[in-house]
Amino acid sequence: MAVDTLAVRICRAIRTVRRDDEAWVALDRLVGQPGLERRTEVDAAAAFAAAKGWLAFGDEAASFALLLDRAP
Repeated sequence: MAVDTLAVRICRAIRTVRRDDEAWVALDRLVGQPGLERRTEVDAAAAFAAAKGWLAFGDEAASFALLLDRAP
């Protein structure tokens, strides 16, 4: 699957797993969401989404992501 498609899926997955009072989401929680079966897919999609300006990372290990307003 193309990484741009995965990047859109990761944005949608963050919206699905994120609680109302939660801004940052652990990328580990996205593994197993539709179209994001492996951590390598999550990491690739997150990196692409960040490069597009759709995600920000909360630490150096990039284990938490913040979905930005301009994300699809």
